[in-house]
Amino acid sequence: MLKSIYIKNINSIKETTFDFSKANYKYGENNILKDLVNPIAIYGHNGSGKTSFLNAIQQFINLITLPPTLLKPFTINQMLFENEIQNLITKKDINNENFIGTIKFNFELDKIEYEYSLSTSIFNKITTEYLKKDDKVIFKRKAKEYSYKEKTKKFKKDESPMVPALRIIAKEEVVDVDIQKTLDYFNSFAHIQLQNINKGGFVSSSLFDNKNVNDLLVDKSNEVKELLKEYKDFPIYEIKKINKIQPNNTTQQTQEYRIIIHGEDDFKIDLPFNLISTGMKNNSILLSLILSMPKNSVIFIDELEYALHPSALETFIKIVQRKQIQLVFSSHNTNILQYLRPDQIYFAKWNKGYSKLLRLSNIYPNIREVNNIEKMYLASVFDDAINNNE
Repeated sequence: MLKSIYIKNINSIKETTFDFSKANYKYGENNILKDLVNPIAIYGHNGSGKTSFLNAIQQFINLITLPPTLLKPFTINQMLFENEIQNLITKKDINNENFIGTIKFNFELDKIEYEYSLSTSIFNKITTEYLKKDDKVIFKRKAKEYSYKEKTKKFKKDESPMVPALRIIAKEEVVDVDIQKTLDYFNSFAHIQLQNINKGGFVSSSLFDNKNVNDLLVDKSNEVKELLKEYKDFPIYEIKKINKIQPNNTTQQTQEYRIIIHGEDDFKIDLPFNLISTGMKNNSILLSLILSMPKNSVIFIDELEYALHPSALETFIKIVQRKQIQLVFSSHNTNILQYLRPDQIYFAKWNKGYSKLLRLSNIYPNIREVNNIEKMYLASVFDDAINNNE
């Protein structure tokens, strides 16, 4: 289980810690998964930094999963030193902290505590990296070399300076359980940009490499069909793939995707897949992804409401919770707030060139179960607490 995320100098974020631990509230126990809150929601005005946080996660997933030739460093927060950046780049001060972005994860696997940290420089290099197990260092990297099991190794000349040592050691030390478990865990992360759901390339995760979205929908169609029955006022349908023989050519076949919609009184209609509504398709994609992810994996979704009607959001979150998958999402839909605890809500705040994430339970701790968080948020009740703590 993912317990916390620390980010420094990536995108618009100067420094922030994202905490999954539960606070001292005696309600909303359905939002607790193994003593951690689930899901976590991020709110804030446009340009406040919600996407900055989620894009930092996407950049990390890319570093863990993409081929070496495609690896790029974290996007640093240039707003902090924009006036002097060109001068600093000219000096090529590789170790200047303004050029370095860092992400750190604390997580638990098989009841063992781990900590993994990765820092990159804009000069296309990983500057530091380490993995700890119960505070004991398993490996530690600095620039062109790393120490592992009390031995120091230099990277080979043909190895990209942007490939994490975790990937290299995992390839060489296939019997190291801690290394393999950690890499497998990070490979279970998924980042979804719903704004690009119809353009392809909207999922960052090794779980779905080289998978055709339509084939995924077909594979999970029966399971999705059953889940759709839990939604209110949502059509029940299934997606099929059929082989069609070309006219006047008995040896050549083409594949066609169809949607079969079921209604009351044995009503059924069979239509070409391209006639499916955007909401039906997006919901099917999200559910198919969730059904394909292993237990205790983590999914990060930017603007969850982009794909789901407000009435469907609560049901979708319940399905994710039941599958025991951790969910972090950003949203402008305030309806979800009434179903969440204060320790599940973060507010993004942008000020003077950087963004910060503020946990509601920390800045406004006296909320009770009888309070309506949605109405309080819409009435700007939290604004002073956000401004005083940013």
